[in-house]
Amino acid sequence: MYWKLNRIQFPVYNLGPGKRMGVWVQGCKLACKGCISPELWNENGGKNIDVELLATAILKVKNTFDGITVTGGEPFGQYEALVAFCSFIKIRSSLDILVYSGFGYDELIEKFPDKLFTLSMDFLIDGRYVQDLAETDNIRGSSNQNFFTFDGGNPIKVHGPMNSGKWSLAMSENDEVFMAGVPKKEDIKSLKRHLDESGIKFEI
Repeated sequence: MYWKLNRIQFPVYNLGPGKRMGVWVQGCKLACKGCISPELWNENGGKNIDVELLATAILKVKNTFDGITVTGGEPFGQYEALVAFCSFIKIRSSLDILVYSGFGYDELIEKFPDKLFTLSMDFLIDGRYVQDLAETDNIRGSSNQNFFTFDGGNPIKVHGPMNSGKWSLAMSENDEVFMAGVPKKEDIKSLKRHLDESGIKFEI
């Protein structure tokens, strides 16, 4: 089974608790206004990655981090690969798994009545990004989104901070710099201003 991914980034500190492995899936049809990652909308981008080989490689270094965050793009757009990956990890480790989705929890239950996702992941942040409701807690994109954990497949809302507040940066083979995380209000403008003052070109 193959999974269309954009990138894997490590370490990531602000997409869930502790030190994490970040997995960005490719493709999203929701196209939320103000999305920070529109380059991930195109379903023809990214690379096809074998799910079992990826999970096996991650498990070899499982003692070096605390959990895995799957974001994108829209992870539930590739539901079978998502559940297979999460299940593989959960069976063979104690790593926690957090998944972002632009779909609301009720939508996900309607789309996927098997509810396997509620058993294969530990945390879910749901709901479309609403630009006018931009959040400041640095884990949700907007305040309409909910943060769930699961108890025997039953959703429980989580409240309170789940981030270190650090930014996580990585550079691609093409010398592109990726920032992992959910920007707070004015974070991007502030970063652009500082880079401009340093003579560094900033594009998003």
